[in-house]
Amino acid sequence: MKTTEKKGISRKIFLQQFGALGTGLLFSASLAAAEFLSGKTKDPKRIIVIGAGLSGLAAAWNLREAGHEVTLLEARNRPGGRVSTLREPFSEGLYAEEGAAAFSNSYTTALKFIDRYGFEKIPWTLPEKPVTYHLNGKRLDVASGETVEWPYELTAEEKELGPFGLVQKYIIDTLPQEIRQPENWNREPLVQMDHTSLEAYLRAQGASEGAIQLIRNTQWFAAVPGGTSGLSMAISDFGLFMGDAPFILKGGNDLLPREMSKEMNDVIRYETPVRAIEDLGKEVRVTSETGSSFTAEKVIVTLPLKVLQKINFSPALSDPKTTAIEEMRVLDLARVFLELEKPVWRKENLSGLTFTDLPIGQLNAYENMNDVQGPALLESSLAGEAAKNINGKSKEEVEQMFISHIEKIHPGTKEHHTKTIIKNWSTDPYALGGPSWPAPGSVTTHLEHLQSSHGNIHFAGEHTSILRSTMEGALRSGIRAAREIGVS
Repeated sequence: MKTTEKKGISRKIFLQQFGALGTGLLFSASLAAAEFLSGKTKDPKRIIVIGAGLSGLAAAWNLREAGHEVTLLEARNRPGGRVSTLREPFSEGLYAEEGAAAFSNSYTTALKFIDRYGFEKIPWTLPEKPVTYHLNGKRLDVASGETVEWPYELTAEEKELGPFGLVQKYIIDTLPQEIRQPENWNREPLVQMDHTSLEAYLRAQGASEGAIQLIRNTQWFAAVPGGTSGLSMAISDFGLFMGDAPFILKGGNDLLPREMSKEMNDVIRYETPVRAIEDLGKEVRVTSETGSSFTAEKVIVTLPLKVLQKINFSPALSDPKTTAIEEMRVLDLARVFLELEKPVWRKENLSGLTFTDLPIGQLNAYENMNDVQGPALLESSLAGEAAKNINGKSKEEVEQMFISHIEKIHPGTKEHHTKTIIKNWSTDPYALGGPSWPAPGSVTTHLEHLQSSHGNIHFAGEHTSILRSTMEGALRSGIRAAREIGVS
């Protein structure tokens, strides 16, 4: 079944080609960090920032540095929003990301904060041991440098390329160099890509239907290929995230928002969900769900799209802005974590990393590096329809379904399973979904309206950035909103 690789590339080489070794999508000055406010304001204002995710933290931090009086309102009892590291109730030494999974060395704005706080970056390494695939009813354990007989109808060349070679051939080698210039998203040749879905783009480059299915079931960015804007895919996924080597923060990605919030502990009001925002002309009144109210001269709103729909604005938002908020698609996203007494995949000398077309989606394995034979985690990452499938199911139903499927791939899972944690972002009242995920045509139709201010009310959040669904996009959006208020 397995043959010597000819044209295919391994996962390791695939990842390297997005970093310093390059594929032609080399780092350029156009991806310099977002420009912070410089100098102190001569006209300090009272400003309310709503939401202590990365966008709200970046806006508040920047405005405070410029000398403005800032109040930061946050509905949760913690900062970070959808940047959230899960530590409890896992065994000691185990943690996993229930939200934003990784940074990239192309995240120049994030790097400024990461360097400021001295965090240790851990490269997002690929496993040396075989990766498991369960596709079309077939299980395949694939070692680095091997190609297999993939269970799809592929051309002779596609069979040799494998999933990562297919991405190289049909996406990386075909994208215009301008994807490294996000500020030019509304100019040719980029803007025309918004009206093409990822699926249609792959087909136009010559990909077979089998190749499209293989990419869909093995690549995180292809969860909804027919509903993904080609422009967003090109700029956010490839021009930005894959423009350099990815990494995570040692100890958890939420260390960044937690450290940013420490600098503003005196101005953050936690457990203060907002229900109404009223622009009175000379000031803006913000009312919380508890009935308490706050006033300021300017307000920056960084709430996720579906939460934003529930806010009562007075005067009402413009029709184009309301339409943009209602129509911009949000990706369904969920994570299911199974803790096991030991890493059962080691019995077959596997990495634990698994790609499937089953309801469990992709599996990531986490081991305690201080005790590799001790407790371990299997994380199921669900997006799109796979995430929707667990809506309405009890924890017991989800747990039973997942264990039954995973047992086919990693025998011993049921026997050694100790606990299950489910994070469904669609049912989180302060998120109501994952990140924005523009459908074909949505960027050109809605992005500028999402960014636009409404009187004294300004808006930020990853959904207001062309760098959608990224921590970098969130940070840059907050700084953009801060610049709208300025230092004058």
